[in-house]
Amino acid sequence: MPPVPRRLALALLVATAPATAQTVESRASTTGTIDLDAVSVQAARHDARRDDTASRIVFDQDALRRHGDTTLTDALKRLPGITVGTPAPGRSGAIALRGMGSGYTQILVDGRQPPAGFDIESLTPDMVERVEILRAPTADQRGDAIAGTINIVLAGGRSQDGDALTLVLAGTSNGRQLPSASWRHSRQHDNRSDALVATASRRAFLVEEQALERGSTADGVQNVLRTSRLRAEGSRQALSLAPTLDLQLDDVTTLRLQGNAEISRFRRSTDIAWGTLLGPMLQHATYLQRTGIDVDQLQGNARWIRELEDGAGIEAGVHAGGNRERYVFREYGRDVDGQPSLEERTDSALRVHGVGSSGRYTRQAGTRHGLALGWEASLDRRRDARLQAIHFFGQAPDSSSDLEFDASVRRLALYAQDEIAIGPTWSLYLGARGERLETRSDGNGFSAIHHRHQVLSPVLQSLWKPGGDDGDRFRLALGRSFKAPSLASLIPRPYTTTNNRPTNPDEIGNPALRPELATGVDLAWERGSGEGLRLNAGGYLRRIEGVVRTALHQGDDGRWWATPVNGGDATAWGLEVDGGLPLSVLFDDAPAIDLRFNATRAWSRVDDVPGPDNHLPDQTAFSATVAADWRIDARWSGGASYSHRSGGTTRITAARFDLASTARELDLYLLWRTGDRARLRLSASNLLARDIGSGERHVDAGGSLELLRLRRASATFRAQLEIPLR
Repeated sequence: MPPVPRRLALALLVATAPATAQTVESRASTTGTIDLDAVSVQAARHDARRDDTASRIVFDQDALRRHGDTTLTDALKRLPGITVGTPAPGRSGAIALRGMGSGYTQILVDGRQPPAGFDIESLTPDMVERVEILRAPTADQRGDAIAGTINIVLAGGRSQDGDALTLVLAGTSNGRQLPSASWRHSRQHDNRSDALVATASRRAFLVEEQALERGSTADGVQNVLRTSRLRAEGSRQALSLAPTLDLQLDDVTTLRLQGNAEISRFRRSTDIAWGTLLGPMLQHATYLQRTGIDVDQLQGNARWIRELEDGAGIEAGVHAGGNRERYVFREYGRDVDGQPSLEERTDSALRVHGVGSSGRYTRQAGTRHGLALGWEASLDRRRDARLQAIHFFGQAPDSSSDLEFDASVRRLALYAQDEIAIGPTWSLYLGARGERLETRSDGNGFSAIHHRHQVLSPVLQSLWKPGGDDGDRFRLALGRSFKAPSLASLIPRPYTTTNNRPTNPDEIGNPALRPELATGVDLAWERGSGEGLRLNAGGYLRRIEGVVRTALHQGDDGRWWATPVNGGDATAWGLEVDGGLPLSVLFDDAPAIDLRFNATRAWSRVDDVPGPDNHLPDQTAFSATVAADWRIDARWSGGASYSHRSGGTTRITAARFDLASTARELDLYLLWRTGDRARLRLSASNLLARDIGSGERHVDAGGSLELLRLRRASATFRAQLEIPLR
């Protein structure tokens, strides 16, 4: 073995922490391909991470389907730098990059903002061709990406005919079933190709939590002690269709049409019981909640691409979509004596829709410049109508409301970029993007609010490869990005809570929210070799203006309210490492095992919140995964993945703290390829089944109140059969 790869292999073994997901090639341009089941041997292959000046990490469908996940969210959590938060019962967790919280991560579909109403829960790994992670901004994509961008590229028409059926039988260790079935169809014709992915699924769930609430006076004397039990069970049923049609209009013009439709039905029943050991009794000692959410979602887009003379090209696209949501909520409470104390009936109708267009002109100027000019425009609108009636059985005045809300966001962006090949070892990416955001909020309970914001985002990225493609690579990125408020956060719709108090406040949106603006720098060192070794390390720094955090205040009626507000500035920084190597690099007679790892360490400090622990909201300070894939023989393969996510305390304001426990997960899979190209995949997720802790603490001049929750975890077991039909 040459001395340099051996040193690199040793460095991989002692690198600071583990993680998951193998980097694979995107936008592959091949001169020849031989399919060997899951292995694809390619020549003259383009490696996006190695070759592109604008850094990106790419994962193909095989990497996403490796563990047999039935939702894309479950597959994403194993990719470098991605964490998925603890969700509400029966829902998906928030996706975040670099531990910075979900709101700082931009999620795109086919390089564009998905239309309003898009739900990532509607995507399965079968619908996705690849996932790209971009840690630094680029001019041709929205700048709403302070932490980075996750670009989901949907699967298109395949180069050959095929039909495949996938059946999944899954269950959890607490006795819930999660069956699903999907059908993939593709056809290739002379001047067109079409594909269809149809999926039906049912995910049952059971969530059990215990909680402890304790309070004390300013002198440290305990004055509150309560315990509670929560049991939430239900299911989500969904049927989705994702068609694609690629048309070759002539020798230089193509048209792609894509769509995605989903119908889902969500039902949840929640029982909560409180016991007061010390302090005042809660108004509602037990309560039963019934939730029903029916969602109909439809998305579509068209993309026209034409090649021009002298290496130029033009493309344009339109997209439209939205969803219709019907929400029904019923709640029945009883006091400590078992007498009725609460009956709430809430019905709401939500309509979200959006339209947009985008396009660009590209041109190669000689051998050194790759120019691009483009635009993006979109309009997203959210209309919400809610009818609510609450009866307190004489313990408090009854209340009723009939509210309507309307919010919209208009965007217009123009950009220009140039990829410059200064020499064989050095290239630059220069770009600028001007983006205008216009938000409007209106409703029958408040005056209309209108805001305009303009953001200019210059971008510079540099790639230096002093040792060639298989040597060291050094990257530098400078850029400006932002985080725009979501449509939901702009609507002052009140969400009332049962047993309102500082640790369980009502919530309301804020139409006056402004975008957060960030200036940042990224540095990276990358190393690879022809023997399959990879080691990549880097860091980032962001200076963020107007950080949005949740403020808590008490109204004149004594109820506590939580609302998002723009606060002071913040600084966020971190270190990242990922890599992998075949075990054969270390031992000549080693089995065919590939090792992979990644880790992220994140820090942040919010200026106008006193320390310690004055981090950005929802920050994950440390996350890591180590994984191994073993190709046992031509038919059998398997693997394991272990993930770690740190917990800790975050001080949101001077008076409010969020608490989270450490999370650890172990996943296993085993794949058997039969002689007729069918595959049987057995997998297990979250085998450690460690309970999940969370909580809140409120501290003021009168004392403190702390709520600690512990959720019982469960493992998931799956048997997945993939059957080729032709």
